[in-house]
Amino acid sequence: MAKPVTITIRGPEDGKADAPSVDDLLGQIKDLVEVLRGVERATEAGGKNELEWRVTDARMNSPISLELTPFGHGPKEAIFARIERVERATAYGFRQMRAGHVQPPFFNNETLGRARKMHARVLNGLSDTSLAFDISIDPKPLIIDPKAARKVERAIQSAVAEVSAPYREFGSVEGYVTKPELDGHNRAILRFRSRLGGNEVKAYASGDAFHQVEALRLSDVWHGVRVRVYGTIHYKSLGVIEVINATGMEVLDRDPLPSMDDILDPNFSGGLTTEKYLRELREDG
Repeated sequence: MAKPVTITIRGPEDGKADAPSVDDLLGQIKDLVEVLRGVERATEAGGKNELEWRVTDARMNSPISLELTPFGHGPKEAIFARIERVERATAYGFRQMRAGHVQPPFFNNETLGRARKMHARVLNGLSDTSLAFDISIDPKPLIIDPKAARKVERAIQSAVAEVSAPYREFGSVEGYVTKPELDGHNRAILRFRSRLGGNEVKAYASGDAFHQVEALRLSDVWHGVRVRVYGTIHYKSLGVIEVINATGMEVLDRDPLPSMDDILDPNFSGGLTTEKYLRELREDG
């Protein structure tokens, strides 16, 4: 059967019942899936994704833990072999990063950038994140804690200083507005401070993003409102943003984000264990 990957995310130690922010929780899950998808493309001759990752179990007690299981179409033997290659290469890659190796096998720049973000969140909001693969893949859970995150960041910064390899990817970056402006060509520019790295990022706004920058209120700029900017991200080198060609922007914190208490219902299963609850759902379906 398919081998799931379990990700456990521990929130900051601030007395709030181990509750990670919604952004950090979803960011860790999304980036892990993108690492798995990137490794799949790199390990397969066709360079395509065929696996679909689904949440097959969720434990909402402290800390929050989700089981991600891959599904695919085609002969079972071929699918299971693909899953094992992807998970084995992913687990090995994370362990190589922890050991100080900057570019593990099958981790290209985009995949490595996702893994780097997972480490960065541990230094900017989370206490730790653990990844547990099937024991046939990796017998011990892999822990991303502050010690590992600092080691990874030092190794990457050292490598970036030696080698510059520009690349680009479509994605989003969160940060705090510092200045909207127009350049000499009447193009809208949004400058904001990255939430994870703290460095200032420049985004050229076009299409919907142009009008969204225009709609920013003066109070948004004064208070450094938090935004998420979407578009093509141009990197000078690994993880170092040169500029963003923004096609969309979302203001995140004019209204407070929900807390984990707002979105999690401790009694959602009616007192049933996870196994019984999922079994009843499958039987009803």
